[in-house]
Parts: sequence; structure tokens; C-alpha cells
Amino acid sequence: MAFREVHVIEIKEILLRLSSKESIRSISVSLGIHRDTIRNYLRLSIQFGFNPQKGNREFVTDDLVLKIKSALFYSSLKQNKAPRDELLLPVKDKIEGYLKDGLKGSKIINLLAREGIIVYPDSFYRFIRQQCENYKDKNITVRLPETEPGKYAQVDFGRLGKIVDNATGELKTVYGLIFTLAFSRHMFVFVTFKQTTEEIIAGFEASFAYFGGIFKIAVIDNLKPAVTKANNYNPAINKTFLEYAQVRQFIVDPCVVAAPKGKPIVERAVSYVRENFFKGENFISKNDCQQRADIWCTNTAGLRIHGTTKLAPLKVFDEFEKEKLIPFSYDRYDIAFWAICKVHPDHHIRFKNSLYSLPTKYIGKHVEVRGDSALVKIFFNGKVIKIHMTARPGSRSTDFNDYPAYLTPYALRNPSYQIKKGYEKSEVIGKFIEEILSGPYPWHRLRSAQKILRLAEVYGVEKLSGALKKAEHYGITDMRRIENILRNNAEGMSTIQDKKDLSENSQLRFLREPASFNHYK
Repeated sequence: MAFREVHVIEIKEILLRLSSKESIRSISVSLGIHRDTIRNYLRLSIQFGFNPQKGNREFVTDDLVLKIKSALFYSSLKQNKAPRDELLLPVKDKIEGYLKDGLKGSKIINLLAREGIIVYPDSFYRFIRQQCENYKDKNITVRLPETEPGKYAQVDFGRLGKIVDNATGELKTVYGLIFTLAFSRHMFVFVTFKQTTEEIIAGFEASFAYFGGIFKIAVIDNLKPAVTKANNYNPAINKTFLEYAQVRQFIVDPCVVAAPKGKPIVERAVSYVRENFFKGENFISKNDCQQRADIWCTNTAGLRIHGTTKLAPLKVFDEFEKEKLIPFSYDRYDIAFWAICKVHPDHHIRFKNSLYSLPTKYIGKHVEVRGDSALVKIFFNGKVIKIHMTARPGSRSTDFNDYPAYLTPYALRNPSYQIKKGYEKSEVIGKFIEEILSGPYPWHRLRSAQKILRLAEVYGVEKLSGALKKAEHYGITDMRRIENILRNNAEGMSTIQDKKDLSENSQLRFLREPASFNHYK
């Protein structure tokens, strides 16, 4: 007769039949249990103080049956000690040391083989599961209590396959951002070509619209667009995504690093979506795939009998969970982007391929920038220092007040500023600058006007006014010649008032007669 395990209820039946004076042979034929096994149960019951063949069946208690079962178990362990134990128990401490150092089982088997200890892998793994406490503790898992309705959702990215991108005509890999509500197991699949912060936010928005509300906590894998730095204790969440979560009033809870058991509900859902929904289908576009995913989530995944809850997720969701979600307003969310930018010597930062100006004192410093579709806010040490209207990519937003005062007019190419500064110094200087900047295209003379203002600072207003009077009389506008007048102190020399005086008194130019210059006379 082949060996089979005898259960507690069968042991109790054997003892009851023995108490009813039934023969061992009859019991063996009826229950299919070997006669020696029945005799063994009889022997053990006598050892525990009760003989079924002579006693009352009322003494056949569950406590007696459990004692017999336990005695048989420990007896079998002692009699059938596995050969692996004889080999491995003497080196148990060494094996535990290897496990503590992080060595894999296959490596430990090889190290033991070098010492002449040959053991099959299956036997070795059974040994460490039964005998090595550290290994048993490491692999222990516990089931958490069921969550409250509408509280948790587990989120993960999964690769689905390839479909054609209608925008480019190329065959591209498509991913599914899968949301699974922990209470009802109702799920939503967001189809995307990219794993970016914008796509993750778009996926969350689509999930809220599908569920008709917002879950309180999102247990999310350490996706780079959402979690910039994965850490078991101090994870760094992407600022753009964190700000979005604050607006939508849910908490981001990153998983433990390299621990898929932290989100087992959605981890199993990835393969389920890929195998049951995506494979074997022909999608003409991403939009077609998304529309069919919505239908599949409702009619197939939502109405199936879930393997754990033994209920249809959609029915549980509609009955218990939907009303517990945070209300969703369905308004469009304006995604804000954050970045750290350096202020360049031209007073500008580059943010999303656009330029934005800042005052001179921030040149060389790093600032924090937040930009959405309307405004760009710039922070330094946690304070807002500048706000610009959002510029289109490739353009710039410049506040000319950010420039130093002496450079602003030149940057603006504003002749009025130079003329005003000239009149503030003297009437002569202001009139001269106004004259050289007159005309339809004054910008090419701005440097000359600036030069005049600088000469006033170097040589003084009075001296410059005299030089400009002389330059105006002779029609001089060249800055080099005007500076030479000042350098040679010629601004105070007398001048002939007009050309008429010059022609009438031309002989005054020489004290000698012209003939005196004839050296050959």
C-alpha cells in the first residue's frame, strides 16, 4: 500500500472504531490505512493513558488525537533524518556566516564542494530554510490589514509592447501607467509613449477622471520623473510632481528601493494588463489603444472575480469606494516646471529655451525658477525676486530697469535720455548733443553723446562748454578733435566771429608783406 499522510480526523475515526470493538483488519479495509499504522495509533493512545479497545469512546478527545499526531511527527523526524543534515549540520555556522555576508546559495554550494561537501541545490535550500534562522527571518512576509476604501492606490509603469505613432509613422514602444485601488482592486491604465513628469501628471489626471475622484495616498514606484532621488528614509520627490500632488490633495508615498513586495497589488497587475489586454490586439494608434483600455478596465478587469477578494472590483468600487474618494473638479491643471538656473553676465537666465532678466546683483548666482503657461517666478534664498510673463521658446523677457542706470539708455537706444543729461550739465552741452542726435536715425551717434557726457566728468562742465562752442563755430563734430581741444587747453583761444570778418581782415594773418617770403629775391 502506497504511503499517504493520515489526517487528524482520520486518526480520531480510527480510535472511535477501535472503541466500538471493530477489528483492525476491518478498519484498514474501510479507511485504506495500513494495519501497522493502526496498531501504532493504538500503541500511542495506550501510552497516553487510554486503551480504545477497552475504554469508552467518550475518552477519544481532540486533545488525545493531537498528542498522537505530534508524537508521530517528532518520531518520523528522528527516524528519517535526511543525509543532508549529516553533511550540513557540522558546517551550519559557516553557512550562516556566508549568508550574513550576502553570498548567494549557488556560491555557497560551490564553496562547500571545494571542501568535499557535495549537496544537491534543492536539499541545500531546504536545509537553510529549516535550520538557518537568519535566512528564515529575511524571507518572512506578513500580510498588512485591508486598507480603508478610497485611501490607497498603487501606481507603476509597465512596458506593454509596440504600436505605430501616427505623428511620426514609426513603430514605438508603448507603456502603461497602471493605477490599482488597494481596497476594491479596480484599475485604470494610461497609455503613453514617454516616461516624463508631464505624462505622469497627465496619467494621474486621466485616472481621477476615470474613477470620478482622487485617492488620498499614491504608493508609487521610484520613477525618475516623479522621484528624483530614491531613498528608503529621505526620498526626493520631483518638485513639479509634488506641487501637483499638493494641488490635488493627495500624498506621494515612494516605495522602498528595490522592493517590489512594497506594491504587490499593482506589481501583479502589470503582467495581467500586458497579457490579457495588450497582447494579440491590433491598435491603429495610441488614442485607439487608450479608448480600448478604458473599455477593458470597465468591462473585463472590472467585472472579473478577483483572485484575492473573490469579488468583482467594479462592483466593490461602486458600492463602497467611489463615495470615499476626494471630489475631482475636472478643471485643467496648469503644469508648473521647476529648475535651478545660473544668472549670466548679460543679466539673463535661460529657462525652457527662453531668456529672463534679473538685476545686476544676482549675476553669477544660482536661482530657483518656477514657470507655468502664464508666469515665471524667480526665487533666491526662498524669496521671490522677479516675476516675468512667460515668453515663447527662443524669445526673451527683459526688464531694462535690471541693467545699471548708466547702461540702460544705451540698451534702450533712447536719445532723449542723453539730451536730458546734457541740458542738466549746461545749455551748451545739451544743445550740442541735441544737434548731433537730430535726424531720423540717431542711434549711430549715441556713442558720441555718451563721450561728451564722459568728457564733462573728466575736464569739467565749463571747460567742455568752451570747447563745444569752438567746435560748433568751426563745424567740428569729431570726438577725437573735440578731445584734442580740451587736451591742448585751446578752448579759451579767441575765434573770428564770421567768414566776412575773416575775408576783410585776411591781411591780419601775416605781419610781413607777401614779397618778404620770396627767398630768391
